[in-house]
Amino acid sequence: MSPKLLSQTLGALLLFSSCESKITDHVSLIPQPNNVEILNGSLPIAKIATVNLPSSIFAMPDSALSIIRNGGLQHLAIDNANAVINFTENKSLAPNAYTLNINNGKINIECADYSGAFNAIKTLQQLIATAGNGMLPNVAISDSPRFQYRGLMLDCSRHFWTVDELKESIDQMSYFKLNKLHLHLTDNNAWRLYMEKYPELTEKGTFYANFPELSGKYYTKEDLKEVVRYAALRNIEVIPEVDMPGHNTALLAAMPNLSCNGGTFEAYPEEMPLNQRRRGNENMICVGNPQSIAFVEDVIKELVDIFPSQYIHMGGDEVPTTYWESCPKCMSLYKKQGFTKPGQIQDYFTKQVSDLTRKYGKTMIGWDEIDERGVATPEDVVMVWRNDGVEQQKHALSRNIPIIMTPQHGCYYDWGYAGNSTRKIYEWEPIDSTITADKHDLVKGVQACLWTERVATQDRLEWMLYPRITALAEVMWTEPGKKNWESFYERINAYYPIMASLGINYYEDDALNETEFAPTDEKPALVRHAHIETNIPQNFPYHPEYAFDGRTNSFYWGGTSVGKDHYFTILLGEPVNAKEIEVITGDSKDYITMADLLVSKDGTTYEKVGVFNDLGEAKAKLDGSAIKAVKIQITGQHTCWPIIKEIIIK
Repeated sequence: MSPKLLSQTLGALLLFSSCESKITDHVSLIPQPNNVEILNGSLPIAKIATVNLPSSIFAMPDSALSIIRNGGLQHLAIDNANAVINFTENKSLAPNAYTLNINNGKINIECADYSGAFNAIKTLQQLIATAGNGMLPNVAISDSPRFQYRGLMLDCSRHFWTVDELKESIDQMSYFKLNKLHLHLTDNNAWRLYMEKYPELTEKGTFYANFPELSGKYYTKEDLKEVVRYAALRNIEVIPEVDMPGHNTALLAAMPNLSCNGGTFEAYPEEMPLNQRRRGNENMICVGNPQSIAFVEDVIKELVDIFPSQYIHMGGDEVPTTYWESCPKCMSLYKKQGFTKPGQIQDYFTKQVSDLTRKYGKTMIGWDEIDERGVATPEDVVMVWRNDGVEQQKHALSRNIPIIMTPQHGCYYDWGYAGNSTRKIYEWEPIDSTITADKHDLVKGVQACLWTERVATQDRLEWMLYPRITALAEVMWTEPGKKNWESFYERINAYYPIMASLGINYYEDDALNETEFAPTDEKPALVRHAHIETNIPQNFPYHPEYAFDGRTNSFYWGGTSVGKDHYFTILLGEPVNAKEIEVITGDSKDYITMADLLVSKDGTTYEKVGVFNDLGEAKAKLDGSAIKAVKIQITGQHTCWPIIKEIIIK
């Protein structure tokens, strides 16, 4: 062979070898698939121009095409004969499961149904979003979720979310393969469900005399059906909740005849101070009144008409019995039924609601209080929320009752990032180690909950959810033995630009690698020589010193709601030439919104340099002169116990 021919042959072999080598040793996906093999070779994204969408999988191919295009394939067209992306129905696969193989210039996807196809689409979109140099690695992915129920609850009562905002949340959660959206439609604050038979529910149940800008916000039947349709295309089932028999001030504002004592009730927004809320604790309906059960049946019929979901959530949490115990109708029921404990009045109501739900072909979900005295049955579903959920889980599973895990520790995202950190969530295990394997299938899934007492905007909602809910997405999807925090830590940092491209206002978690903050009896060292003075009662062991220890994942937590007379002062041991002061308060419900930020150059006389905004933030630019003290002076009555994460002097 001539030297020239030998050189050409070697060059061709090297080129062939280069084309067939692996272009990466891992793929960055959230949640992490359960089985991924990286193969030799790659596929240029620019070559992905056609797709087949068989009718056996895609009932609405044009809508599905639009969803796929939004993931970085804007010019994709349907071409069943010459498709680069090929979907094949495979009934041997479980619901939600799929295989995705990229090889030989093709993307072949197998699934049993639309849910599996959609999950494969999201995996493909993430592969495209994280691809380097416009090339997809050849891969073989075989994947299915650990839990079939992977949910998010949004509180629509305390603050209202428009249909467009709900759609935005649906798009975001579907990107990370969450598939259940639980809408908390009613509470003391508002009744958001319009019912033609009872128009007064939304007329009076969303009306606030002193807050006209917050009044009159509710969902029509058409609104909710549009949300259901939009969600279904994104593989999300919408589950409604009407919370009963407690949390019903807004209902009683419209229908006081369903209360034990009658009279006048008023719905109240979260913006209304506690001392101005009328009859806020008298929020339960009269179980002894037959009209109450008749009304519940009307509500269930309305929900069945709107929501195709198998589940209807009927609440059942935090129900005091005091008013029932002094109500003639409730006590008549009590005696007639032979009850021995006041709580059995709620159990009677739970049983009636469960029977009515099944009458209309649905399954009732209730908060874990419905199982407190063992009234829930295997035909119901218990949603475990209190504390870490371990005891409630054991109690329900011992009687073969299906559960959904949504405990405060790990799943409540109205809690701040220091209380439920991203890492704490990722390392949480939903099934307690004492639960035997034969009971595991009764744990139907996991859900994040975002209560919105202090969450009033879409930006804030996203800030509270992301990145934490991506960690929970992996808990819900990936088998425990295949999870790895270091891998997730690397991936989530790479996903911040992707979340930004999705329009997500994510929280930049500077304590991402830390677990839950746990205060100690011993006070922490201060970041610089100083002394702290405050007249806010202490909530031991959340020492005031945590507000000036140089860490944003620790925090001071006061022991009372604060008003105009309260202050928090840092007296510096030596003067500091300050150019900027920043105060980071709570990122949960307990942050300061009405206060002035003051500084002193002599330690005695103070001048105002800033104010706190509605998100609990305060910043001030200074001229670099020496200061001797920084003070937070509360200027209005709060309903919360204040949290101060850190006072930063730059």
